[in-house]
Amino acid sequence: MPHRRLLLFLADVEGNLTAVRQTLKRVCEAVELPTPEVKWVESPPEGLADGGWHAAEVALPPAPGRKARKSEQPFLEEQLDAMSQALSQDFRERVLGIFVDREHSYARTCVSGPGRPAKAVEGEVLDVMRQAARWLDVETGLLARMLGGGNTARNLLAAAVDFGGEPNAPPAKPPEPDEDDRFVEAKLTQARAYMEQYRSARK
Repeated sequence: MPHRRLLLFLADVEGNLTAVRQTLKRVCEAVELPTPEVKWVESPPEGLADGGWHAAEVALPPAPGRKARKSEQPFLEEQLDAMSQALSQDFRERVLGIFVDREHSYARTCVSGPGRPAKAVEGEVLDVMRQAARWLDVETGLLARMLGGGNTARNLLAAAVDFGGEPNAPPAKPPEPDEDDRFVEAKLTQARAYMEQYRSARK
């Protein structure tokens, strides 16, 4: 399984992958990037379907070093927020995007809904997965299995239990919106430092 993955979770898209591609094409053309391949995730976990979510994976090109490309050219994963917001606007549904780079222990997630400001969090993989799981109203372990794979998923699941995620405990009530806002604000300063570390590691 690749170290770098970008997934988009869309509500009620009725399998319209062509329309998803058209939206992503528009986002990428705006920053002069080629349109990526996108496909539905095969055999998505039941928890996603129960929540009305469809998962699509965006194919990421190999990540060249900064010196191997034009300095002003953005990475595809840097368009995560724009992709989520554009899809939410086009489909008039909630959309969540998540990018994970397991090699550098970095992740970012962005959730967007029609008529609502987008929210984004970035930082350590497990912290970001936890927030994405809250926004999707699914278990953190579900995302760990989708995005981690192998030992990484098992380590993430073990860490979730260590931090109080008892597998047989009743699911916690979704946090109030103001709690989400406070969480996002608390993470922003730390997230900027993670992004700088991530960019330095990619040089």
